[in-house]
Amino acid sequence: MLKYLIVLSGALISSMLCIFLLAKVSLKYRILQTKGISSVGGIGIGVAFVFSSCLGVYVFGAAGAKILAVLGVSLLMLFFGILDDLKELSILQKFLVQSLCAVLLISFGIMTDIMYLGFWGNAVVTFFWILGITNAFNLLDIMDGLAAGTAFIVSSSLLAIAFLNPDLNMQILSLILCAVTFGFLVFNLPPASVYLGNSGSHFLGFMICAITLVLRYASKDNALALLSPIVILWLPIIDTLLLIIFRVIKRKMPFKKSNDHIAFRIRLSAASPIKTILLMFLFCFLFSLAGVVLIKVSNFWATGIVIAMFFFSIILFWKLIKIDTDEQ
Repeated sequence: MLKYLIVLSGALISSMLCIFLLAKVSLKYRILQTKGISSVGGIGIGVAFVFSSCLGVYVFGAAGAKILAVLGVSLLMLFFGILDDLKELSILQKFLVQSLCAVLLISFGIMTDIMYLGFWGNAVVTFFWILGITNAFNLLDIMDGLAAGTAFIVSSSLLAIAFLNPDLNMQILSLILCAVTFGFLVFNLPPASVYLGNSGSHFLGFMICAITLVLRYASKDNALALLSPIVILWLPIIDTLLLIIFRVIKRKMPFKKSNDHIAFRIRLSAASPIKTILLMFLFCFLFSLAGVVLIKVSNFWATGIVIAMFFFSIILFWKLIKIDTDEQ
């Protein structure tokens, strides 16, 4: 337990310290700012993550091959995210960068292992999973604290799974991700004094993808547990899906900016920013909890959880589509 506390403390303190110092530099030299607010949260999280990962490998004496592979490719994603913050990349450039990182991760053997799909089938599933979740977190970063808070709740769930199905490497990475994200939330909860930036949302989304790919879920008695990562990440997934549906209904380009996010629609229904964020966190917590429970229940109860999520999504869509965002 002492080792976990050392890594947790190191990650939390280094995250807060890095973000604080980088924000000072950003404001002083007027770089990486959005509306006068520093956007160095992603860089701070990345630097703290590297330090804490090295600390974790040293403290636990863990074999660091998978950790180094995940960390290396995630840092590449972070680097291109920084370039995106400095000079916004085109949609095609972003897609190419994300594709490169996905292919690199697959080349290191970090991918799904779904029976009967074979190497190429799993590679394709992994490729689209990485692109989908990474972009979902980028799209979710539209309100103070929302993307980072979601990442914190999700990473906490992945940490729980790493303990339930013991995997020391993923325990280390999940624990560090929880700590550095919480350290950033100190600066990012409404009203935010530091923003995550595209670098941060891409880094968090990609890192979470990588961890979900390494963890084990299903067993012979519960094949539906394979859906656990989808259930845990259902908030960013459903936000992206409904966002695309709402925009298509309005005959808009799916990637064009609009007020059609779930959080914006809830906000426009007369909820305050704080209430909106708390409600989104509640949704995320319930989904994440359901995803963790999914790996420990029978197929019968797992089926019930999946069906409940389906009906919840239908009801949410029906409620949100009645909110007019065009006049706002």
